Amino acid sequence: MPGIIPRSDLPSNKGTGGIKATVGIKNEAMTSGKMEGIKMEDYANGNTQTNGAHLATNGTYANEIPTTPPELQHQTSTAIENLMGQLPPEIQHITEGYVPFSTLISRLVQETFNGLTETINDMADIPVSQPGQNGTLNHVNNQLNGNASTDGNVQKKLRILNFANDKRAQFIKILILSRWARQADAISKVIDLNVWAGTRIGEYKNCISWIGELKRMLIPLRDPNPDIKTALEVLSLGKASWLPDLGYLPHETLSPFQLLNALRKINTLLSIRLNIYENIPPVFRDFSIANGRATFRIPEEFEVDLSIAQEEPSSQLFFIDFRFIFSPTPRDLPAGRLRDEIEGRANDILGREGLQGLFDFLHNFVLTHKLAVLKSQAFEMAKGYWSDNLLVEAVHRSVVVQYWINRLGGKNWIEIGLKRGKETRVASSLGTQRIPNIALRWFRNGKEVDEVKVDLKLGELSLSNILKQIIALHTNHYFQNMATKLREAPIYSSAYMRLRRDLATTEPMDAALLVQLTTSKAIKIVQEPVSGRFAVLPASRLNSGAENELNRLVSPATDGSARLAHLRSSATQEEMSTSARLIGWEPVRYLNLGQEIIQRLFSKGVQRPLFFKKPLWSSSWLLAFTTSLEGDSWWVVELADNEAASRQATIPPATRRSLKAAYKIVLAGQTSLIMEPSSSAMGQVERTAAGMISQNVDSRRLGAINITHKIQLGAPKSAKSQSPTATMFMRFPTHRAPSVVQSPEDVTIPWAHEIVKLEYRGLDHSNTSAVQVAHVRMSKSISNIKDVISAIPSIAFRSTTETLIFHIVTKVGETTIDYLLSRLSAIGLLLDFVSTIKSHKIKFNAVSLAHINFSYSKHPRTLKATIHFALDDPKHMSLNPPNPHLRIIDHLTTLLRSQDLSAVIGTMRMTIPILNALSAIETGGVEVLVRSEQWYQIRYSDPFPKVSYDIRLRYRRDDPMWFISDASLKKPETGDDAFDEALKAIMRGKGDDWWGCNGGMIAHLHGVESLVAKLDEVFRSSKHTPEESNTLKRKAEDDVVEID
Repeated sequence: MPGIIPRSDLPSNKGTGGIKATVGIKNEAMTSGKMEGIKMEDYANGNTQTNGAHLATNGTYANEIPTTPPELQHQTSTAIENLMGQLPPEIQHITEGYVPFSTLISRLVQETFNGLTETINDMADIPVSQPGQNGTLNHVNNQLNGNASTDGNVQKKLRILNFANDKRAQFIKILILSRWARQADAISKVIDLNVWAGTRIGEYKNCISWIGELKRMLIPLRDPNPDIKTALEVLSLGKASWLPDLGYLPHETLSPFQLLNALRKINTLLSIRLNIYENIPPVFRDFSIANGRATFRIPEEFEVDLSIAQEEPSSQLFFIDFRFIFSPTPRDLPAGRLRDEIEGRANDILGREGLQGLFDFLHNFVLTHKLAVLKSQAFEMAKGYWSDNLLVEAVHRSVVVQYWINRLGGKNWIEIGLKRGKETRVASSLGTQRIPNIALRWFRNGKEVDEVKVDLKLGELSLSNILKQIIALHTNHYFQNMATKLREAPIYSSAYMRLRRDLATTEPMDAALLVQLTTSKAIKIVQEPVSGRFAVLPASRLNSGAENELNRLVSPATDGSARLAHLRSSATQEEMSTSARLIGWEPVRYLNLGQEIIQRLFSKGVQRPLFFKKPLWSSSWLLAFTTSLEGDSWWVVELADNEAASRQATIPPATRRSLKAAYKIVLAGQTSLIMEPSSSAMGQVERTAAGMISQNVDSRRLGAINITHKIQLGAPKSAKSQSPTATMFMRFPTHRAPSVVQSPEDVTIPWAHEIVKLEYRGLDHSNTSAVQVAHVRMSKSISNIKDVISAIPSIAFRSTTETLIFHIVTKVGETTIDYLLSRLSAIGLLLDFVSTIKSHKIKFNAVSLAHINFSYSKHPRTLKATIHFALDDPKHMSLNPPNPHLRIIDHLTTLLRSQDLSAVIGTMRMTIPILNALSAIETGGVEVLVRSEQWYQIRYSDPFPKVSYDIRLRYRRDDPMWFISDASLKKPETGDDAFDEALKAIMRGKGDDWWGCNGGMIAHLHGVESLVAKLDEVFRSSKHTPEESNTLKRKAEDDVVEID
């Protein structure tokens, strides 16, 4: 049988023990490489076997044919190799459903053990009666003083015997299974064969069933047997001799004159009947009578011819002919089954429902046929030029066509189907009549569009024309929305730039949007109707990028105008950049600004400004050109230093700067919103910007931060200088002042008077920097302030007026205000820190405008701290090891920034005892976690018991105390009673400035060190070790009995 023997089980054809066979030659048996003839009687003795020990293939012949001649041995091996290559594939080896024999045995043993235990327990519950005491014979129960069994003993014996008998049967089954298991390989092959055979049988049955089903389905397609004899006789003689003659009289032949009179009479009867007697529906009022028939016409649908068979006005009208009057479709119905079906149903309806029923039948038939034509056209379009861009679905009696399927955004589709008379009303003398009609629904971006004006042209059906009208409307929608948004901008509404929109009705490519970008460039935007992709003409690098962006938009109607505005900005910037480089300006390309910063600094609608710098100007000032739909503008831009990035020398200088402010340049005599890229206009921009930077830089900076100021002009210091000298007086409110890090609104200077004087002293010897002197008068005196200020060489102190005086030297074009405000803030912080330190009676060791060092503790050793408040770094604290507050230095720095130095000093003094205690116990196996400066967690691990507890600072009657709650104390079950007792004694005991209470332990600030040390002593003295824990764990694991 094919597929039974796996290829791996076939004997090898190599060596002396192989199998040899020939094609057309009788087989021979070979043993140990020698050929021996095998007789027929050897079959009875089992000598000859198939695939057996004798290695003979399919036995031998009875006539003892001699061994294969040597000349055929080579042919035999070749034939075997050919047969081996043509063997069928191996049958499937079944591996599912097998259960290991060891699992059966283990489950039976476990079940036997459980059953025996249950049986013994049940036997113990059975009561046993006591024997008689006199030892006499009890004839009633047939017992003798306990020697015979009682009823209870009988029940127990029966119970144990039944249990043993049941389990014996189960073990016998296991024994049988064990014998079968010894032949598992052979049984597995039998199972595989059984499954294989069952599968083949199932396939045969399925094949038989399929053939029978096919035969049954072919019955309707079978033609009846033709009557060849009758056909030949009729075709040759015109009659059949065996057909009966019914004796019908032939019709009389009408003459043309008689036929004409008959037709005129029928016309008259039809006219009288239709005009007087017949109730004609409103839709059938368009009819004509000629040639003996009445022709009813429904525009763009059909014509139907009716006539009469009797002169009686109440007789039935009969169907004569039917014609379609729309294209593309045949005008006349061809003779055949369809025409016969329509004629039969039409006559039946005319007899039952009259003309109204006929109209309903033919109208629905025509509408269905129109939808079928449109559906066929849709599928043809999807296979042709519109392939991969249309998706057609037929839903009931509707045709759904989705277009632009590869375009991003919502789906766009049309539905053409029947509208069941909800809109169309036909007026008549009998009232109104609603008839169904073909209607269209348009869904744009997944939403239905109301009042779609599309000419379906139902007389000339063309889905291509319908779809083009829809796409034209869709394209008009896009361009109309883009143009509307662009016309809202001043440059297009004021006619500085031209904008034109061309609409389309039937051809989408006729729709276009023409936009003027600059004084020398314009573009035309069209949309390809098949794929829906936009095209921007003429082709160029910028136009191609804008085209790709338009095609990636989800909603071009709302976002397309922004892409066109971006294209106009890019084109204008390209022209302006070329003109700027021609006059020596250097473009700056390293400023990567976010849109939020651009919108905050520049005009509305600016997307990406161009930045330029002059080689001889200060690096803090740039010229910026912005363009948007609001117009073109030039700006003077001031840069701010990015202190974090300025420390990285590998970054270009321009990238280390961020924009601080921008000031618009107003050119004299400018009336247009469009900037000309001519050299004369660019020169005027350069001259105006230079004047603004040199004369008003400090004034604009003060106005930006809302600081009241006044400038008093004086005479020029030299004849070369055309700019007068000035002294600036600034008024700083005591509740508001600039900060150190570019946040002037967040810092106050209560230490100084509100008037600050900034006096310009001219330029230095290089004529590139200005020398200015600031005068700041203190509002309140501070003891020993002169000694503090004398340590700072850059500041002078005039004791008579208590005024601080310092010089400021800056480059031309760079503001002096930022440095002045930073210096004032630094002095204010320094004076505030000095006052705080003196109020706590602490000695400061060193002082400058960047840091101050002081000592806050002398017991048990001197502890020092340094507060840093440099201009380029936020306030922070530094400590030197082995200071215990290094553990919480981050929390102290946070406290310094959020509150003040006084809170930091108070916290440091309160936490000295607890931090000293934590430092003393933190060794191997002890870990301290800092949650905050008032919350610490201590964890013990190997070689100590795994214990943890939290210690937190609480206030009791405004007194700070350290508290350890019972809930935070987590300890394992060690089994050490001494440890538990010692811990309980501490929790309920009392010591130096600490005591136990209900819910935890409390310690004063100086007593917490003793409490922590006491707890540490108890934890370290515990006898619980990891080895003991592992031993207990292993012992517990040994006691577990695993049951499957």
